[in-house]
Amino acid sequence: MYRPRVFPLLLLLSTLCPSFVKPDCRPAEEGQETTLTCTVNTEALACSGISSIPTILEWTVNKPAPVIACDFYGCGGDYSSRYGFYATISNSGLILTISNVSRTVPFNMETRWICTPCTGSSTEVTACSQLEVYAKPENPSCTVRENTAVPGDIESVTVSCSTTKVYPKAKCSFQLETNRGLSVTIKIDPAYNHTERTGTPVYYRSECSVDVPVVELGEGTHSFRAFIYPDVTDGIDLVNETTASTTVTLTLPGASSYTCYTEMIQGYFNGKSARCTCSLTSDGYPKGQVQWYRGSQIVPGVSGGVLDLSFDSSNPEQVYTCKGVSAIGKGSNRTLTAKFAFFEQEALALNSANNNNTFDLCDDSNQIHFVCTVLKDNVYPAPTFSFSQTNILFDNSHERQNGSYYLRQVDLRPDVGGIYQVICTVTNTIIGETQRKEISLTFRKPPSLPPKITITGKTYQGVNALNRITLAAGYTGDMTCRVEGGYPKAHTTQLTCGSLNATGTENVATLTFQAGQLNKDMDRTECRCKSQHVTGCYYNKETSLTLDVTYVPVVTFTHDSASSEFNEGDSPTFICTAQGNPPPNMNLTRKRTSQQLANVQGNLKTAELTHTVDPLDCLDTDVYVCIGQNNQGVTTKESIVGVK
Repeated sequence: MYRPRVFPLLLLLSTLCPSFVKPDCRPAEEGQETTLTCTVNTEALACSGISSIPTILEWTVNKPAPVIACDFYGCGGDYSSRYGFYATISNSGLILTISNVSRTVPFNMETRWICTPCTGSSTEVTACSQLEVYAKPENPSCTVRENTAVPGDIESVTVSCSTTKVYPKAKCSFQLETNRGLSVTIKIDPAYNHTERTGTPVYYRSECSVDVPVVELGEGTHSFRAFIYPDVTDGIDLVNETTASTTVTLTLPGASSYTCYTEMIQGYFNGKSARCTCSLTSDGYPKGQVQWYRGSQIVPGVSGGVLDLSFDSSNPEQVYTCKGVSAIGKGSNRTLTAKFAFFEQEALALNSANNNNTFDLCDDSNQIHFVCTVLKDNVYPAPTFSFSQTNILFDNSHERQNGSYYLRQVDLRPDVGGIYQVICTVTNTIIGETQRKEISLTFRKPPSLPPKITITGKTYQGVNALNRITLAAGYTGDMTCRVEGGYPKAHTTQLTCGSLNATGTENVATLTFQAGQLNKDMDRTECRCKSQHVTGCYYNKETSLTLDVTYVPVVTFTHDSASSEFNEGDSPTFICTAQGNPPPNMNLTRKRTSQQLANVQGNLKTAELTHTVDPLDCLDTDVYVCIGQNNQGVTTKESIVGVK
């Protein structure tokens, strides 16, 4: 075989620049024609300064002699070949055509293929490190099997494909189509089983399968297809898909309406607990079960769809959802809002301020507070409150904030004292249950007016200088002091007039004037009535009355000598005094001659009249008379005067 000369410059450039040719090698089907190409590297041509496309000197395999070679000097002529190969030159290099790819005759072509360019370099270029020879699968088929643990249920789907003859061993790629949508590749590594067939060259019987859990499939109708292909570069592009005839339809379970075994009133459970059961309208495929959720969380400890509920004051209205659940997801659901209506017995409390049931109404601005409470754990929903006072409803209550209680406060101040019944009525309007709590309260209030003093049918009240009464000395009868109003009655009433006094154990004191007790010495005496009340705040508790006692004048008659005998020429002075009420009129007269010597008109209760006889003579001997007189009577005093 002719070998071209080697040009040193080209040899030098070839060591500095990239290779002039690039290998182009694709898998070849057994028994079919194929081509191998050494493609020109244009970057290498530019680097080497070569303007024309170099040709290929020869093609060789891992054998001593080439399978095809150029016979003309400079590689410009025809090629001689062995084993029936032939070559053509294109504008990108030299194409080697193999008319019949074989693994036996004339040799096993699964080997290294080398091309040598006509560049003056003896460097070999590997066109194929090993030519991939394949035989397409024969009789490919696929089946689908549903894997069920129990009848009516499904855990996974196994898709299996096989071919009776293929070379090399087969590879598989599985695809899934749901509800006639787009096909997606199943990203699960298949399992393989390869059996070598008898004969030469070698062929295989290949099987592959993939087990797809239903959780990966989801709801819908699923169909499967596969590509079963020889394990060569881009082998999947060499075959058509194989479709399994069987489809698998998976459905979600459906949850029915729940059934609760506790009476419901207006959407509320009657009581503090309830039991509800949810069941499936359809089992689904794979078979599902009932599951209760609270929000997005599964309610723990629930089995068989039976949910036990109880009231929680921190979250009184809880929302639950009953869902049909299976391995492929959640189906239809029903929602339950758990609300409870109840009113525990003896749950109500009614208390007054400081837990005191007795109040003194001393200050008109004072309000008494009463609080009616129900623990929130004992009633739901929030109840209504009403108050009554001795069967009279009143509505001045207001809500007070308290985290643990429903609470209402009412303010009460009666106009008069007494015993009052305050009733708090609380109603759960949902279940129509009512509880009442009653408290008995004593409001003590002092009398609003002073005591009354009554005598001779006349009444006097308060401390007043105008409170005066005129009584005749010797008067006998009753003076009464009475305290009216207030609750309870005044507990002590005391009436005093001078040294006389009377004490009553309640609201009345009576003083009786006995004969001789009311005399002139009691004139201008102030009688006082005082009363005490249990509240200690009876500030207007006293009444006064001044006695104006009328009496017959009391007369005294004296003169300035110790003896009643006078000498003629003496000048004696007569002194006449009278005390009486009303003020007495006074007269000094001579009894024998009826001569009026002097007089005084009464303007004072005590009056005095003086008269001097200057000088005395014997004719002045007489009985001298001092007279005191008012509307109560006349009093006279006589004095005998003798003149020597």
